[in-house]
Amino acid sequence: MPKIFKQNKFALLGANILIIMIWLSLSSVVVNLFIDDNAPFYFYKIGYFIKFLPPLWVTWFLWIKRGGLKR
Repeated sequence: MPKIFKQNKFALLGANILIIMIWLSLSSVVVNLFIDDNAPFYFYKIGYFIKFLPPLWVTWFLWIKRGGLKR
């Protein structure tokens, strides 16, 4: 992890928000390309899973696993 993230919680928070925004925008475009209006309901559930699970994992990793709240 870069030194600025170890010293500055606001830089870590900004990076976390930026990563989540980029992921949500890219995954929305990709999911909308592959899922059409006549798709079964479970395709929509899988699309939401793909869209929202990685940002939750990144947040957990940066703040809980790496000890972002302990600093």
